[in-house]
Amino acid sequence: MEWYTDLCEYYGVSPEEALQLGTRSSGRKPSLPASATTHAVTDMTFEDIWALSERETIEDVYKFYKDQGAWSAFRQCVRHKDLKSLHLGVIQSLIGVGSIFDGAHICEYGSGVAPFVTTFLENLDPSSAPALLITLTDVDCEHFTFAQYRLPKIIERRGLENIKLNFETIEPSSLPVFADTSLNAVLCFEVMEHVPSPVGVIKNIQSHMASGAVYVENFVKHEHGVDDEQDGPDLLSARGERALYYEILGHDFELLHPSLAESEQNPNCTRFWKSEI
Repeated sequence: MEWYTDLCEYYGVSPEEALQLGTRSSGRKPSLPASATTHAVTDMTFEDIWALSERETIEDVYKFYKDQGAWSAFRQCVRHKDLKSLHLGVIQSLIGVGSIFDGAHICEYGSGVAPFVTTFLENLDPSSAPALLITLTDVDCEHFTFAQYRLPKIIERRGLENIKLNFETIEPSSLPVFADTSLNAVLCFEVMEHVPSPVGVIKNIQSHMASGAVYVENFVKHEHGVDDEQDGPDLLSARGERALYYEILGHDFELLHPSLAESEQNPNCTRFWKSEI
């Protein structure tokens, strides 16, 4: 199947329209379609959507992801169509360190449209696929709703009966409580810069991880001007906890590739951490 197949079906657009709606450009104001689960958004930049509310509370911040309609559904699908080699590289590394096996529990945290799990499911051999529980988590937003539409369709199309999906919506007042089995692998890609408390999130994830589980993350550090001291989708509170977040990882996890340690020169790379607790 093509990257746009389910996207076009869900939103009633052509492949060309899907590509246009998800392609980044400065100051763009795409005419995003409505769906059965969201409203249309027109004549607004991403920044305009953020400015619809004061965003002073966690509830206000989380509402931003509802306010944007299908913006991130299209953007994430378009962006990740060219990152499948990254997805497969991460998955192969997880297999290599023994984190994906028959009976394993895998989580894509803050998944949005679930690009890593999508690529994984599209490349699994149905005749030899292990029995897996895959948990997807995110706030209540259209891009997460689209993942809940697309992933079961992929499983059905490809005959992946051994794969079970679990969707956990993150509420403003609490962090997810995962299924009964411990997590063996957690992927958290371009998420921490958007959460109110990265320290709270990693402690919650850690409390649900099996011994020796692997955590794959990057915590994007965008360039900010000296006067850029206001919240946007990247939260000031997240930026303020970055150092403590990596201190916790350094204390409780083993960095599997030491050359990728967090530094000013290397802030945004994808890192693999093995739980030591």
